[in-house]
Amino acid sequence: MMNAEYENVLDDHPGKLHFTFVNTWDQLLPAHWHEHLEIVYVTGGAITASINDVSYELKKGDIFLVNSNDIHYTYTHEDARYFLLQIPPVHLERVSPRWNSLKFQEFIPGDRSINEHNLEKERESFQELRMEDGQKLIPEDSADGEKHRDMARASLNFKMAEIFHEIDGLYQEKKEGYHLLVLAAVYRLLFLLYTEGIRTEEEASGSHGALRDLERMKLCMEYVQAHYGETISLADAAGLLSITPEHFCRLFRKYTGQTFLAYVN
Repeated sequence: MMNAEYENVLDDHPGKLHFTFVNTWDQLLPAHWHEHLEIVYVTGGAITASINDVSYELKKGDIFLVNSNDIHYTYTHEDARYFLLQIPPVHLERVSPRWNSLKFQEFIPGDRSINEHNLEKERESFQELRMEDGQKLIPEDSADGEKHRDMARASLNFKMAEIFHEIDGLYQEKKEGYHLLVLAAVYRLLFLLYTEGIRTEEEASGSHGALRDLERMKLCMEYVQAHYGETISLADAAGLLSITPEHFCRLFRKYTGQTFLAYVN
């Protein structure tokens, strides 16, 4: 039975990083959540990824990030290839004591036509469009404002992708003490996210459904996991959340991408 459940990432110790390269075809990783910060960097193929109630179509070069305790699932199409990095809470706590309340951008699209030279030229052109008092001449909701945000995301993607390839190279070579260099690279990655990748309050509040619904789904998943092997009816699950079976079906599919019957079987 494939269940959506709390995922315990297997570490030798609480602070161990998990980094791996994945190559898979037509595979569903059911809905689950964990405390680790998870970052996926796609190097080929196509992936449908969903976090809470928002879905993304990922392609080569895109970066997908799962914040701590967010419900997520993925479905890989064709010949999907990606790097997976999971960072345990102990490292996040060192970045900021309020890390648990921070929400990083979940989708950082890639543009392979962009290089660091082009990005630097764009930055310089936008720097010139500032008033003496430091305020932007470009309204945030204007076309140029959107271009500025796209440029910022492209810059963040470019720098994060470079670090992923650096980490991969370190694991390939495995020189003495390489794990220290890996840790240093991961902290550079966290610094980038902390300084350039935090969602605004508007983005955080408007990107997902109600927190109450998310907690309901987690309660349901925990219940199914605790009663593994037992018969659990749709009415039982809906009753657990004190909602009608019809409402439960809509809510469950919205957050897991599956029907309840497919989930328990």
